[in-house]
Amino acid sequence: MAEQRPAALAAYWGESYFPALDGVRAICILLVMFNHVHEPVPLGLQGRIGVDIFFVLSGFLITTLLLRERERHGNISLKGFYTRRFFRIVPVYALLVVIYLGIVLVTHDAVRWREFKGGLPYLVTFMQEYRPATTGVLLGHAWSLGIEEKFYLVWPLLIAALFPFRRRSIALTVVLGIGILFLPPLLTRSYGGLLLGALLGIVLAKSSSASLHGLLLRVPTGMACGLVGIGYLGMTLYGLSVLFFSACVTLLIGTLVLRRSWLRSLLEGRWIVTCGKRSYAMYLIHVLAIDAVERIGARTGGLRWYVVIPVAYALSFLGATAIFYAVERPCVKYGRKVARGMRESLTKRLPVGVGLAGDVEAIRDPI
Repeated sequence: MAEQRPAALAAYWGESYFPALDGVRAICILLVMFNHVHEPVPLGLQGRIGVDIFFVLSGFLITTLLLRERERHGNISLKGFYTRRFFRIVPVYALLVVIYLGIVLVTHDAVRWREFKGGLPYLVTFMQEYRPATTGVLLGHAWSLGIEEKFYLVWPLLIAALFPFRRRSIALTVVLGIGILFLPPLLTRSYGGLLLGALLGIVLAKSSSASLHGLLLRVPTGMACGLVGIGYLGMTLYGLSVLFFSACVTLLIGTLVLRRSWLRSLLEGRWIVTCGKRSYAMYLIHVLAIDAVERIGARTGGLRWYVVIPVAYALSFLGATAIFYAVERPCVKYGRKVARGMRESLTKRLPVGVGLAGDVEAIRDPI
């Protein structure tokens, strides 16, 4: 094991893209659909855990991106980071708001129109988690984007202040995590998951303690999977905190990026990775797909969940693919181009010897 540790870590540090995590995203979208279908699902499946997994993934990938930029360049280009985030999130989100508006206008649905007008101030400001119940639930599933946007605004500033992460910095991060426990349940669940993922990114950074690396490398993938199952059952049957489940997911993600395994090979399959790459737009439009399938099914006596979900998943994928090529990918490329220019401009102002060292932007951004 001792001989394998440096090789495993070197392989991880040399990777800028983790396809297995796209595979995880594809599964997350499927789970979320179970939460929004109106037909009863088997065993009361808690589809909301798909969002909790997304939070952990986002915290880990954003932190990894920022720390690698800091380690390679000696600084973090906050302008570059916020530019990439803007072009990654806002264009597709704005398009979907317009699509929802168009559907409401075309269908002449007075109830949905009132919901849209009432929710619009919260939609355009990414404040969905504070949206009053009286404004309805139109595009209500976008609340998670508001959580992530606030995390993206604050977390880079904290990393810049706390880096390099040694015992004192990690202790301060833990204190921040304890403070999150006193927030309202929805915010605790959300920011707690993001912070758990962020802690994984910190632990696996080159600048972190070798002993922390060793601890993660000792965890077998099978054990991590078992813990995720225990965390889910504990949450659904015995009322354990969702943060315990999120912590187990964090451990599993650590094993996925550190070693080859049967699970990693499965999650790196071509089609599941392709679905994962479309996960952002799929997340935004899947409710429309489910509603369309259920409306059609209602004319024939109704459809069961095992028909609605696969068909809606396929429709979401097709719609997301069109959005991916028409809007998402061009905007992401443009955002990276602008951010790269900001990085080069910043590098020219740095002392001699501190320059560009690889494309940190190649790490695939989370939704």
